[in-house]
Amino acid sequence: MANFNSNQWYQLNVKAFSTDLSMDGSILYDHGKGAVFFQDTNTTLPGQQWQIYAFSSSTYVLRTKESGHDGYLGVAVTYNGTTAGNTVPEMRNHTLSDNSMFWQITPWGDGTFFFTNSANGTAWHLDVLSSALMAMSSNITAPQDGQRHSFAALGPINDQAFSTVDVGNLLNIDTTSCSPLTPAREDSSGDSYAYL
Repeated sequence: MANFNSNQWYQLNVKAFSTDLSMDGSILYDHGKGAVFFQDTNTTLPGQQWQIYAFSSSTYVLRTKESGHDGYLGVAVTYNGTTAGNTVPEMRNHTLSDNSMFWQITPWGDGTFFFTNSANGTAWHLDVLSSALMAMSSNITAPQDGQRHSFAALGPINDQAFSTVDVGNLLNIDTTSCSPLTPAREDSSGDSYAYL
């Protein structure tokens, strides 16, 4: 398990982009949902200030200053036609969250880390695409520069609103071995449906 201070803002980078681009988690602009992507590094932006909150001995919850204390990093099934598995990260209000808000951060052994989450399981890693958008990838054989994350401390949070995590009805979920999200399927009409 990595050792993070829950009262610390962090900058998140990935080997594929060095420190030129940083991970950003937006405000919850779309009915309690927001975007996650990489953009030019500017650590004064609240979307690039991440809290890594230790939820258990092996599980974390991530949120940004911009997403607020009730906006968590999770994953969702999407049908954009360009993402293998159709699963991408997004920021979500705690009332919309599911077990995908629980992340494991594991060392590659070279000073960088990969992310897995409880909804997808260990066969999928958080990956950055060449477009700076993100997806969950089943190509997890090392080395994967889009999956080699690093962290830089930015400063203390010192905000009571970020001192707890609201998991609502998820308290009884085993955060280390949840069922993975099932990718979309098409019915006979060609319409896609998600079976979770």
